[in-house]
Amino acid sequence: MKSLFIITQKGGNLILDYLPTLLAKTKMRVGGVAFLTWCPARFGRMGNTVLERIQIYGVRAWMMRQVIRLWGRARSPLRTHRLETILKTHAIPWLTIDNVNDSHFLDHLRQVAPDLVLSMFILQRFGSDLLSIPRTGCINLHLAHLPECRGLYSSFWSLYNGERESGVSVHFMNSDWDAGPIIAQRRFPISPGDTVRSLDRKKLAIMPGLLSDALDALIEGRVIPRENDPSRGVYYSVPSRQVLLAFRKERGGRWL
Repeated sequence: MKSLFIITQKGGNLILDYLPTLLAKTKMRVGGVAFLTWCPARFGRMGNTVLERIQIYGVRAWMMRQVIRLWGRARSPLRTHRLETILKTHAIPWLTIDNVNDSHFLDHLRQVAPDLVLSMFILQRFGSDLLSIPRTGCINLHLAHLPECRGLYSSFWSLYNGERESGVSVHFMNSDWDAGPIIAQRRFPISPGDTVRSLDRKKLAIMPGLLSDALDALIEGRVIPRENDPSRGVYYSVPSRQVLLAFRKERGGRWL
């Protein structure tokens, strides 16, 4: 049985939602999980002050975000316990790392010798040494349609650009961001009443099934990678405060 190693963001808890489905559906053995610690200082911060955040989101949306954040923190210990229980039940070892390209982690990964490495919501570029370790390669789950939409905040940018559809993609990784050949993809129409949050929910609902199908296709040799030409799309980053304010005004304050 071929083995899969997962690298995901610590504290995101999304792995708790997709791991049971992945274990139930895929024919791959999960040989380990690495949790990347979150460090805001590594990335640009948007709207640092309370006043800036209120200006960006509006009072109502900002307060809603605070309630959601507090609820998430309250549930975090329970969800962490549930995740550890699942990992122990299936005898899946895990570790915490600060850098995906750290030499000690790479040595550990070489000892595990996975056939495939799966990247889940990682905001660090995989170096050539990491990309070369798994026999089949490294793959990434991207919450957008490729090649049109690369980078971050894809749901926001889809609405901002007035796009008619969005999607989820599984692709091989290379030295560029979201630019490797496409393995599998599902697209869906954007409804007039969709918000950033509703689009994210639709994508997360699609994610487990699409990923399981992609992994099985890789195992069975049924994958014919499709071109993912970066020149056909745009790499999006964190939207500026001015862009967010203009978009919130255009939608009457309703964009979350």
